[in-house]
Order: sequence, then C-alpha cells, then structure tokens
Amino acid sequence: MSWQIAIDGPAASGKSTVAKAIARDLGFEYLDTGAMYRAVALKATRLGVNLEEEDSYKFLDSTTIDFIDSHIYLDGEDVSEAIRNQEMSNKASFVSKFGYVRKVLVAMQQKLASSKNIVMDGRDIGTVVLPNANLKIFLVADVVVRAERRLKERFEKTGESISLEETIEELKARDLQDSTRAISPLRQAEDAVYLDTSKLSVNEVIQEITNLVFKRGYSMENLEQKNVNVEETEVEETPVEEAKAETANEETAKEEALEEVVAEVANEALEEASEEVKKYKEMQLVKGVVVEVQEAQPARKVGQKEIKAKEERVLIELEDGQEGYLFRKDTADIQDDEDLFDLFVEGDEIEVVIKKIFPDGGKFIFSTALVAKRNELLAFENTIKERPILTAKVIKQVSDFGLLMKYEDFTCLLPTQLTATPKEEFASLIGKELEVVPVRVDLSRIRIIVSEIHATMKKQRAAKKEFLSKVEVGQVYDGVVKNIESYGAFVELGEGVEGLLHISEVDHNRIAKIEKVLNTGDTVKVQVIKVEKDHIGLSRKALLPNHWANYFDGKELGDVVSGKVIEINKAGVRVDLATEIEGFIPKSEFSWERDLVLEDAVKVGDELSGKLIEIAQSKRRVILSIKQLSANPWETVAVAEGDVIEVTIAAVQEEGFKVTYNGLNGYMSKGTVKSRDPQSIQVGETIKVKVRVFNASKQRFIVSMRDAEEKVEKENFNKYMKSQDKMSNTFGDYISNLKK
Repeated sequence: MSWQIAIDGPAASGKSTVAKAIARDLGFEYLDTGAMYRAVALKATRLGVNLEEEDSYKFLDSTTIDFIDSHIYLDGEDVSEAIRNQEMSNKASFVSKFGYVRKVLVAMQQKLASSKNIVMDGRDIGTVVLPNANLKIFLVADVVVRAERRLKERFEKTGESISLEETIEELKARDLQDSTRAISPLRQAEDAVYLDTSKLSVNEVIQEITNLVFKRGYSMENLEQKNVNVEETEVEETPVEEAKAETANEETAKEEALEEVVAEVANEALEEASEEVKKYKEMQLVKGVVVEVQEAQPARKVGQKEIKAKEERVLIELEDGQEGYLFRKDTADIQDDEDLFDLFVEGDEIEVVIKKIFPDGGKFIFSTALVAKRNELLAFENTIKERPILTAKVIKQVSDFGLLMKYEDFTCLLPTQLTATPKEEFASLIGKELEVVPVRVDLSRIRIIVSEIHATMKKQRAAKKEFLSKVEVGQVYDGVVKNIESYGAFVELGEGVEGLLHISEVDHNRIAKIEKVLNTGDTVKVQVIKVEKDHIGLSRKALLPNHWANYFDGKELGDVVSGKVIEINKAGVRVDLATEIEGFIPKSEFSWERDLVLEDAVKVGDELSGKLIEIAQSKRRVILSIKQLSANPWETVAVAEGDVIEVTIAAVQEEGFKVTYNGLNGYMSKGTVKSRDPQSIQVGETIKVKVRVFNASKQRFIVSMRDAEEKVEKENFNKYMKSQDKMSNTFGDYISNLKK
C-alpha cells in the first residue's frame, strides 16, 4: 500500500526543497507538480496547438507522464532538461489556468500516488489532489523570511538582484492571487499540521516532518492501537534483564516467567483495573517517594504455611498513593558489594520508570535502570540526527511486526516495513548481525527505532557518491542491463550505480525497440558520455565501428561515389556503397529521360556512379543522382525537325527501336525502315535517320530511317539535274546513272 505526504504552502516557504529532501531520505518518489504543467506546455508547443484554446489540450487524453528517480518522462521520453527554460515556465503558468488541464493532471497525480510512496508539494495538494494523504503539512514562513529566501535563490540562478521591499510586495501579491483564485485556491486542510519555518533551518524542518511521518504510522509504531499483546511481550526484553540473565537465581527466573504470563493478559486485565491504575502505562517515567527499604527474607515455614523467600526491595509510593517495588536487578549503578539500604533512604524523592503493571491492581514494578537507559536514549538523539550506520544483533521476532535487536546496551526495534528481508524469512535472522540506521528514539518504549532499508540506501548513496567521484567522460565499463524502458536501458556500472543508455546511443543504426538488441541481465560494454551530478549518460554505439563516419570522412555534397546495384523498384535504385552504408538513386535522378524504364537501363549487380545530393545521418539516408553528372541534353543538344543525323541503336523493341543521339533517347518505328530488313538491325549499330519530331519540353524525339533515305535520294537527284548541261536528259537517264 502506498504512503502519501502532501506539503502545501505559500511561495518561497521552502516546500520544494523540503519535499525533495524528505523523498530522498525516506526513499519516496518526489512528484513535481509544476514539472507536469511544464511538460504539458512542452507537448502543446511541439504539436503547434493554440495555447489559448482549452479544447486544444485534448491531446492529454492519450498522454502519459511519470516520475522515475526524480526524472519526468513525457510519453516515455525524459524531458527533465527540455522543460527547464523560461519559455516553458511562462507557458506552464498559462496552461495551468484551464480547468480541463488541471482536472486531467490531478487525475494523473492521484493515479501515481496510488501506486508508489510519494511526496507532493503545491498549493492544493492536501485539499484537492490528495485529500486522504497519510500526512499533510501546511508549510509557512514570515513574508520577510520568504522574501530573503527568494532573493537568494534568484541571485544564485540568474544573478538578478532586486530590492527586498520589491520582493516582499511581489510575494504578497502572489499570496493574494493564490488564496483567492477560483480554481483550487491556497488554503490549509483541516487535518494538516501547521509548521512555521521562519526560525528553523532546512534540516530542522526535515527532521520535524520525518518524526511526524513515523508518528503517523509509516514505521508501524502505533502498537497501542495495533497490537497491545505484542507490546507487552516486548517489555520482557529490557537491556538490564538481558545483561543479568545469566546470574539470575531460580526465584528471579520464576518471577520473570510470571511477569511474562501477566504481560500476555495485561491488555484485558487493565480494562478492569481502577481509574488510578489506568492512567499509568508501562515504560512511563514517574516520580515517587521511598517509603521503606525492605530486607531480603529467606523462605520459611510458619505452621503449615510455606512462605516464599523475598528479595531485597524498595517500596515506593507515587503522588496519588499508588505503590510499587524497585528490585535490585532493576536498580541502576548498584555494585556487587552494595545493598539497597546503601542507596536509598526513607523519604527520598526518586524518579523511576514503570516496568510492570499488574492486572489485579497490585503494586507496580519500578526500575531506575530504565531511567538511566532512557537518559542515554535522550543523549543518543544527537547521534540519530547524523543517521549513522550501526551493526545490531537480532534477538527475536515479534509476531509479524518486526524484529527486536540489540545495539550495545540499547534495545532496538526493526519494523517489518523497514527490513530488507521478507518477514517469512525472519526466523533465519535470529542471532545474526544486521546493518541498520537509527531513525528515532521511542521513549515510550525506551528503545530505538531502526531501519535496514535506510542503511542499504545510505550505503548505496555513499558507494554511488564515491563511484561518481571517479567517473569521467570517456571511461568504458562492462555493465549489466538492470531495466529496459521504451526510451532506453538502465545499466548498472557498480554497486547501486546505474547509468542511462538511451535508445539513440545503442547503435549507429536506428533502433525501433531496444529489446531487439538488449535484454535484462545482459552484459554490455558502454562508454560514459555525460556526467551531471548523479546522472550518468552512456553510449554503446561510441564503442562500435562507425561505418557512417568512416565512409563520409572527407566526402561532401557534390562528390561522386560508386556502388553496386542491390535492388531496383518503382521508386528508384538501391546501391551498396560500403559496409552498412546504402545509397538511393530516385527514378527522377537516374536519367534526364522522363519515362525511363529502370529495368531497361540497369541490372542488379551493375556498378553505378552518382553524385551525392543529400546526406542525412539521423535518418541514415544517402541520395545520389546520375543525371546531374551531365548536362540536360534536352536543353543543350542542337537538333531540329527535318535534320538528318546519325543515331545509335540502344535497344530493339517489338514495334521499333530505341535510339540515342548525344545523350538524347529517341524512338524509331520498324515501319520507317525501307532499304533493309528490320530484323538485320543490331544494338550498337549506327544508322542515318531524319528527325520527324523533336519537342524538348515534352521530351519527344522520333526519327525515321526511310525519311532520311528519301531525303538523301532527293538531294542527290537535284544535284544530278543541276550537273547536266542538256535539258533533254530524263529521269530514266538519272536512274541509269545511279545504277552505274
């Protein structure tokens, strides 16, 4: 079940600073509500929607926002840095005014809070977002103190410096705006704890809230409400009793056994006790007066009645007349050669702790040893503030509640929720030593509440800090993939130290799903490419051969490259340029001929040369052009209809021939062949033709062999006629001369 801490308050009261620290110390997730509005502004900007139209934000219906390790993810993308600029800050303030946006984000926040332990701060967290939060804090501070904080923060971030008076007025205006706004105004929840931080340091505020967290039950310490029988069973394990257990006599052992039985039924019996007794509870510190120091008496027989031996004891009376005994074994600082008579005198005022309350309304059992232990615990509170890692020994299991432990002379309680071991395995821990962190002193039970989880976290943080102090950009590690997300993989480099291998850094080629390359548990060699505070950016592709960079080293647009044809399709031709480098020649860039059939012009396996006209590494795209290697013949070749020219047969087709002339592709019908058998004409042959049609704009070029022959015959006839002096010559004479 998740645990929720809601922190509200006016601007500059320290909400964010405290919330982040609390989350860090308790291992909670800090949910930055302001960052969520920034993320919405970022997506709206990317989509290009109208920010002034509330209906424009309907994209939120299919939007996901999550927080992982204090990073915010928008639709699976880490946008922690992308949202931290003035533009997004300004837009976020604008975006947050829409009721629809707030409604959707509040639902998101509530959903996140239901699935993980979170700390959330804002102005309406305890009243609107998390009305059932386990702990609500209303954090305030004097406006002058807040103004001083805001000035310092602003100067550290931007170097901007304005007067204190201006800042005070600015905060007053902000307070008025926040507390009077129509949607979710700033106000204190009825069950929130009011905490003024004006005279407190950040650490003091954090400690105060941490104590409240544990008091509210995060560590399950409210035994009086949960399991009184368990509480009474724990009392038998006091530090003094354990230290002297080996030297206790048989009568003492029987007495302790009786006390244990009494403890098991104490809860039921106390309901029937007098009002005077009910106002007391075990482990309570009280003051009394020594009434009498009673000597030890041996066992004896009076008549037929057996009278048991009695220990030396001190009878003490409380101010309301309630009496109890202080036994030697519960007396602090008594030496082996001393008696109780040496330490106590009738009429002395004395401070004692109630060790046992008997259900029949009889005399209490007091302890001064527990008073000494209680004072030691008070002194130990200073040590707790430093959160040291202690080594404590497991003494026993207390039901499903947790483990009783021993640290030096202190009794410690390790609640189940703060252990790193499942409760089903608690029995295996008896007698073993565990590393724990003290989290608070429980004076009501005279013990220390400890946490194994916090010790683990502290060790991990220390190891991470040490590791990070040695990490530098360029270092190479063999890491283990611990978790895979849609945006990348988290790779463990050392004990508890992970870096993010973004999907874009896995390979030089684009990867749609990282699972196609890596799986959880895989060992992967990575290089550090970024170190920012405790965040490490990793790259796998940096260690792989960069075929792209190697191939294009020294090349630029306009260069001519060669490759082998590997595919011909409707769009163009794919060519293999080098290892993992392909080029593409669009059909429109293959030739100046508009209606070219690619399969007629090129075959798979052919070597082609083309001009580099586009290089897009991010898309792994290389575009080549063959036609740009030469001028457009339709614009440069001088030819006109009626010209007789020589063309080359490029291909034999069913109804005619494909011909070429100075880069132009034309057509000649078989029907225009007159003097020869069309079947005798071969590819590569040069023939004389007449241009029938030439239209450069439409790329039409049609020639005729017959027209050329007839033109030549006519020209020859005209020449012949001009060469004859006699007018009597006939056309028959001309034919005869041709035959000669």
